[in-house]
Amino acid sequence: MIAYLKGQIIKKTEKDIILLVNNIGYEIYLPEKFLSDIDSNQDLELFVYHKQREDAQELYGFSSYEEREFFKQLLSVSGVGPKSAISVLSIANVDDLRCAIVSGNADMFKKVSGIGSKTAERIIIDLKNKLGSLNFSSLNNSSLDNQDLEVFEALSTLGFQDNDIRNIYNQIPRDLEKSSDKIKYALKLLKK
Repeated sequence: MIAYLKGQIIKKTEKDIILLVNNIGYEIYLPEKFLSDIDSNQDLELFVYHKQREDAQELYGFSSYEEREFFKQLLSVSGVGPKSAISVLSIANVDDLRCAIVSGNADMFKKVSGIGSKTAERIIIDLKNKLGSLNFSSLNNSSLDNQDLEVFEALSTLGFQDNDIRNIYNQIPRDLEKSSDKIKYALKLLKK
């Protein structure tokens, strides 16, 4: 399996590049946001996912190993193929996508062409378990603000399951400003 390539871009299109490595040109699909940051004739190093099928072989390239691993996790979700998974990585960085999973934000995934409500929910449900316990402090720069992270972390520390926290979090009134008030309200809902 091909997992890493280093070479020169000899052709760039809207969805892929041809990377020249030791006089062999590899066609590699890239996330759009990564593709927009590179130029033809530039040297490039990529982590690669090699998809083999009966009738074709495809390469998908990523700027980091972490992105490649997240892509593989997306592929494990029923209904998500390589084209959809690469499109998911085009809408946001891995930290923001993980944060969307933790917070149950299915709308983030519905932005991708070909992913509807059911698949977006399936991504959240399936990957939440695979991501395991996330370090919320590493998500400070993502779409959740510090107060949201405090509430999630506090409720998780108290022993509540992440799915339960996500389910009640949207029921917390938006006019509650303090984290402590949000936690108290969430505790009332979780104890019912």
